[in-house]
Amino acid sequence: MRRAGLAVLLGSALLAAGCAGPSRGLLVPLSDAAGIGQTRTILAVTTRSRAAELPPGHLFSGERGEGARFASLTLSLPPGREPGAAPADADNPDPARHIALVSSRELSQAEFSSLAGARRAAAPGARRALVFTHGYNTSFDAAVVRFAQIVDDTRFEGLPVLFSWPSRGGITDYGYDKDSANFSRDALEKLLATLAREPGISGIDIFAHSMGNWLTMETLRQLAIAKDRKTLSRLGTIVRAAPDIDMDVFRTQIARLGPLAAHMVVYASKDDYALRLSRRLFGGMIRAGENTDLAQFRALGLAAHDLSDVAGGVGRNHNKAFGDGATIGQIGEAIGGRGPLRQSGEGIAGSLQTLGQSVSAIGEALLPVPAGGGIR
Repeated sequence: MRRAGLAVLLGSALLAAGCAGPSRGLLVPLSDAAGIGQTRTILAVTTRSRAAELPPGHLFSGERGEGARFASLTLSLPPGREPGAAPADADNPDPARHIALVSSRELSQAEFSSLAGARRAAAPGARRALVFTHGYNTSFDAAVVRFAQIVDDTRFEGLPVLFSWPSRGGITDYGYDKDSANFSRDALEKLLATLAREPGISGIDIFAHSMGNWLTMETLRQLAIAKDRKTLSRLGTIVRAAPDIDMDVFRTQIARLGPLAAHMVVYASKDDYALRLSRRLFGGMIRAGENTDLAQFRALGLAAHDLSDVAGGVGRNHNKAFGDGATIGQIGEAIGGRGPLRQSGEGIAGSLQTLGQSVSAIGEALLPVPAGGGIR
């Protein structure tokens, strides 16, 4: 009973701003092209099933599908939107005020690969891919809107790819969501491996939030155990926003990844109430996303930032990394090969590396696997 109560509290704390209500979702196309301003097109790969039983605007449900599905979505972003804000309205979307869907279509895997390959002749910055993995209690439509905001606020010029795993978007479904993240590891591994082998893609950056960090870390661990040097060598910046991972487990995962840790930057906040509740739910063990002892991350070879002084924003202080204009701008400088990772409190002298550089040496240095291999 106590665990059930904590699950309800945790779910309440993690509700994202702009989530769809019980009726229509956020992805009903605008009926009138008038007023549509700047648009962003993102690709989506999902392990969700189609939303056949749901009202319009969802596209994909919170249930697990058979295999991965692919989609292309074009969204309109309102003029004058404040960085970090993701205004949306399921019932009356207004392109002058809301992030709204212009069009969408489901793709075959071949069409998805063709769109990635089409970037071969693009400028260097436009040939990078950014993969976003969302957190717990996030419906597909809410994830699309949030990622459109992130892409726009970071001024990302490359190929934006949302990887959406089957979160039910319900406050009491923490356990189901965690298992759904595990269910999706192989599909995310395949996506990263596919992008790494696509000549049109020069490198891959990753932005993971909350429970999406668990999925991402476990997937990278799988790649390490499989000794997939090709994929690992193409990874650039790996943003870890509010990671919902036991800090002790986080250390063991990092230990498997070796030099790849130098590509990671953690954004943590000691007043992240969602992670505080998660800690209570999981035996009182501190979560990586609420650990502001940055020396612990430095010892693991990661850059880290303490967002405790950043205004709370939505999600009970859980969404600071993309809900604060200055922070999302800083992340924009780190991804896409445009700037260095900064270690909080150390300035330029503390830069760990310039991103976008070749990391092929990781393939040679990584992954000394013990005899007998490891768990996949």
